[in-house]
Amino acid sequence: MAAGTARAARLLSAHGAALALAFVALAAWSWGTWPDVLVDFGRECYAPWRLAEGDVLYRDLAWFNGPLSPYINALAFELGGASLRTLFVANLAVLAGVVALLWRLLARASTPLAATAACLVVLALCGFGQLVGIGNYNFVAPYSHETTHGLLLGLAALACFERAAEHAEPRGASPARARAERVAWLLGGACVGLAWLTKPELALAATAAAAVRLALARDRTALASVAIAALVPTLLATLLLAPALGVGEAWRGATSAWRGLAASDAAALDFYTAGMGLDAPLANLGWLGASAAAWLGVAVAIGIASFALRSTALARGAGPWCVAAALAIGVWLLREHVHWLAIARPLPLVALFVLATGWAARRAPERRAGAATRLALATFALVLLLKMILNARVQHYGFVLAAPSLALAVVVAVGDLPTWLERLRGSAPLARALALAGCALVAAAHLELSDARLAKKAVQVGEGADRFRADVRGEYLNQALAVLAREPADSTLAVFPEGVIANFLLRRRNPTPFVNFMPPELVLFGETRIVQAFRDAPPARVLLVHKDTSEYGFPLFGADYGRELAAWLVANYRPLGPPFGDPPLTPGARFGVQVLGR
Repeated sequence: MAAGTARAARLLSAHGAALALAFVALAAWSWGTWPDVLVDFGRECYAPWRLAEGDVLYRDLAWFNGPLSPYINALAFELGGASLRTLFVANLAVLAGVVALLWRLLARASTPLAATAACLVVLALCGFGQLVGIGNYNFVAPYSHETTHGLLLGLAALACFERAAEHAEPRGASPARARAERVAWLLGGACVGLAWLTKPELALAATAAAAVRLALARDRTALASVAIAALVPTLLATLLLAPALGVGEAWRGATSAWRGLAASDAAALDFYTAGMGLDAPLANLGWLGASAAAWLGVAVAIGIASFALRSTALARGAGPWCVAAALAIGVWLLREHVHWLAIARPLPLVALFVLATGWAARRAPERRAGAATRLALATFALVLLLKMILNARVQHYGFVLAAPSLALAVVVAVGDLPTWLERLRGSAPLARALALAGCALVAAAHLELSDARLAKKAVQVGEGADRFRADVRGEYLNQALAVLAREPADSTLAVFPEGVIANFLLRRRNPTPFVNFMPPELVLFGETRIVQAFRDAPPARVLLVHKDTSEYGFPLFGADYGRELAAWLVANYRPLGPPFGDPPLTPGARFGVQVLGR
């Protein structure tokens, strides 16, 4: 018994060491490249800085997500100082928590080896890199902390529910185990409730997974505990915001993410319909089908190999690894012919497949616990994918939304497929080696794509704890920052239509509650309201930034949208010098910024 426990501990340590080594290596490889120089992430550091300085969300800062993330990051700034480095460290801790929780759930649902392989693939594809033209789609500098925090909370809720299920068996256990079970249900419910304070897609996924897990538990007491605990965070957020906002506004702030979800005008923008794949549903269904057929072809090839070679030396000892290495090298040499960024298209089908097999596995008593974990995790993964159901991907939003389903795909390949083939008298070691080689190929190919983009980030922006690397856009931003830095320390600044990171790097306030002026913000907050806020509190300086917003269906600020706001700018501000780069917000411009004064 002791020998078995010691062996299990050594095995667990080996898996933990592999994940820790990969985590550190990927962090070192990508260090300082995580944010985008202008897009999205500036909002994520500006808002908590202002909150740490005493501003109040929803009163002094317009915000369309839940209040949890900006206040968590404000606390991090209070403890570690307001800097990008503080935020990076906090987000590295979030990623470490996501990996640890994901591993625990997957190991319960499959095997430790499959769980480790899945977490390594998630780290390689989703954790640190850059697979599209802008940054922010990684865990260290996310475009929205609500997504990464929401994922962590959803996984934490599932882990708590699994812990409760462990304490619930066997029935009639000690009072201490019964208390531990109740506490685990309560903690899981609280995590679901906290997810309601992030973004709707994360909250819905956590709620759906909780519902499945509770249905499987068939415990009315557990249902009541989770429901009550889930309500507490929203009520507590309302109470904390009420002294500054009043109870009504505090409630609207605590539930603001859900009201944003109901803003049909924003949801109808081209950006979001294309993200879901609804812009061309038939074409996207074709892509999904083609990618699924390719995945199925690979699985069939592994199966054929496991049967054809099962009686040979290639299926024993080091043979499977030699075969897998040889095939991996061959595919790697042909990697330029593979559309790597399209291979995630079948992930919704993977989640559905895991749901089906998990339901079937519940019939076997010895597999019931793992099957319940699979059902809850697959539900969580599938609901997350609804935002890109016909356009599933690991790039862009997929770095968070596709991470659980990506992990499940690896578990199916590395854990389930070899087991099924072994039952049919195929070679499980050969199948497992081939599946692991395929996972390594996918990870290496995506890391290569990221490396090519990160290599372009050669411009240093910011100083000290705010320093990071940017692409060529950073040169023009640096020139504008140098001009603005000569202004008095209490000078105010607004950036149009996007680029509030300049405010953070200079520690200059925007005198209005509004920080971004892209199509979604103008729809959600109302352009007339924004213009009135600037009339009431005009900034001393304005920074115009070129931004092509064709992805929303409106290419240029001031011409295709934001005309009322642009007219106010033209009437009240003038250039303080030539633009740095191309004249911003003009047709045909590549990139440029320009400083304006009253």
